[in-house]
Amino acid sequence: MNKHFLNLFYLIVGLFVIYLVVLFAIYATKYFFESKKEGFQDAGNYLEGSLEPGAYPASQIDPLLKDSYPLTGRKGVSNNQYSNIWWHYPIFKISSFEQITNNIKYPNNPDEGTCVSAEFCGALYKESQSSSNISKPLDPVSPGDGARVNYYRTDSNLLI
Repeated sequence: MNKHFLNLFYLIVGLFVIYLVVLFAIYATKYFFESKKEGFQDAGNYLEGSLEPGAYPASQIDPLLKDSYPLTGRKGVSNNQYSNIWWHYPIFKISSFEQITNNIKYPNNPDEGTCVSAEFCGALYKESQSSSNISKPLDPVSPGDGARVNYYRTDSNLLI
């Protein structure tokens, strides 16, 4: 046989094998991944009362947190710059026995000094203190039969 003919034969067989591999990859991707759905529940039933995406066009006109924070009444950006919003970010001194952290559960304003770009801080919402951010440590767990897990005891029948 001719050497060039043999090389051409190997080239055609190789291209055919590559073609089959690509077809299999496309089919496998379509079959295994596109037929699967995310396991999320309906946000309206599952996350009732929490921050949910708004309905169009009302969410384009009214801010989403209008029920949680008082509005400023402006429909544009503020005059804030990065040089004057940094102090809104909560920073507490370290090594305190008061057990306070920078993780604020109830912020006074959703902007809290981390807006990008700075003109968005203070543009929509006024300051408002909704609840106390002071957390009280739990009492020590009482002696008992179950295993201690953090501040709680398990049922005694779980130790069998």
